[in-house]
Amino acid sequence: MPPTFKCLKLWGGPIAAALRLLVGIGLSLALYPSPAWANGGSALLWTGLIHLVVGNLVIAYLEAGLLCWWFGTPRGRSLLLLLVANYASAWAGALLLANRLSQYSGLTIANVQVWLAIAALLAFLLTLVIEYPFFWLLLRQRKRSIQTALKATLLIHGLSYLLLFGWYSFNSQTSLISQTRVVPAAQLQPSFSYSLHYLSPDGAQALRLTSGETEPVAIDRATFDALSPEPQSRFGPVPKLTTHTDWDYYTHVFGAGGLTGRNRITEASQHFALETPFAVWTISHATHLPDDWLVFQLGRDQICLLHPASQRIALIARGKDPVVTLSDPPESVKRP
Repeated sequence: MPPTFKCLKLWGGPIAAALRLLVGIGLSLALYPSPAWANGGSALLWTGLIHLVVGNLVIAYLEAGLLCWWFGTPRGRSLLLLLVANYASAWAGALLLANRLSQYSGLTIANVQVWLAIAALLAFLLTLVIEYPFFWLLLRQRKRSIQTALKATLLIHGLSYLLLFGWYSFNSQTSLISQTRVVPAAQLQPSFSYSLHYLSPDGAQALRLTSGETEPVAIDRATFDALSPEPQSRFGPVPKLTTHTDWDYYTHVFGAGGLTGRNRITEASQHFALETPFAVWTISHATHLPDDWLVFQLGRDQICLLHPASQRIALIARGKDPVVTLSDPPESVKRP
């Protein structure tokens, strides 16, 4: 049997069935109308688990078939080595890179897009470094085996990485950065005055920042605690400091859920979230201000001001547990 037909055997039988199953699951996750499953976590979580446990099997079959077809390597040996290579690189990426950016204090809403691109490039380079020796073992009998193995690694992984990029992109949530424009805090000022009370990132100091100012002032912890005498829920219906609005907002436990809004009159909806393989930020401790402005905590220590109508967002403080009060409250406070 010609080598090409022997290689094509890798695509038939149970492997083709497994591939069809995974494609079906991937499309179901990508097209599922809800950004997060209330009882089962986010779509991205399941996407990663499927990739780590089963997806590498399919990718190894695909790569072994291409390597056998284009470079004439033994199909059985190719499949065995590339199975080990794919599981090794995938788990190394999961342990070294997955959600690592979220833990980096220098990462903010202002620079996250650049860091996401850097992380994607690092993931690709990590895959090449780990899997290149396996390709070399399969091609070591060739002339110029080092160059041939490098060529095969770049070519085949370039194609498989595109599939993985699409797989994760479909199931990631990036509306917080793709549907808004990040601006400096000085350029995003509501027409009303408010005071932002919050804790420092380490929780040791209570602070107050008045709208229009750039530096917070320290306040007593007792003063801060008195602003919220009862424990406030981090997630759920967003409390309102306005009664003149048609919008209801909710925050969700999973990063993919983020912040959602629904207009009671027009039934229009909004969704802002950030959940990617490299950075996951939940939105919590939100407050709905007059004219449909929103203040919330993003991740562990970013406090942001969002104006959905103009699709602008700004980082206004670094801290946690924000509590907002109006300087001259024109309306009664309405809490769910």
